[in-house]
Amino acid sequence: MQKVIQISLGGHALMFQLEEDAYSALQSYLERARTRLNRDPDRDEVLRDLEQSIGEKLVNLLHSGNRVINRREVDAVLEQVGTVDAGNAEAAAANARPERPRRLCRIQEGQWVAGVCQGLAAYSSISVEWVRTIFLAVSIPTGGLPILAYIVLMFVLPVARNHDEYVAMQSRAT
Repeated sequence: MQKVIQISLGGHALMFQLEEDAYSALQSYLERARTRLNRDPDRDEVLRDLEQSIGEKLVNLLHSGNRVINRREVDAVLEQVGTVDAGNAEAAAANARPERPRRLCRIQEGQWVAGVCQGLAAYSSISVEWVRTIFLAVSIPTGGLPILAYIVLMFVLPVARNHDEYVAMQSRAT
């Protein structure tokens, strides 16, 4: 004879009657979910949504009246819901280094004049052709003021020979 345990799941007024081993399986699943979501800032909300989803699937099983839900039915519902994964955010947070400020520099590879546009393109992650086009489009109506800024940047910015060296400089930046 199986012991029957009556439970409620978040978001459901209906009480569910589960066999003892079905209850153990559900409890184990929810505990694993709590553990995996331990560092997630939205942990409580995710767990509530998870309980609500499980409850909706159990309600669909019950179709009519109150009856006892067995282990096989709980396992089928948990399989439909799937495993709880904290995603890449947890792994990224564990392995992530503190973000360092990016540094602007000149890149000589592919330069036209001094590599300032190459450096601006790498810094802003846009195509160098766009940087050059914007530079020219802004230089004409302003009477060449960006050209003066370009000349200053030519002498002030550190130099990288190519994009790989630029990336290496960014990783060393403090």
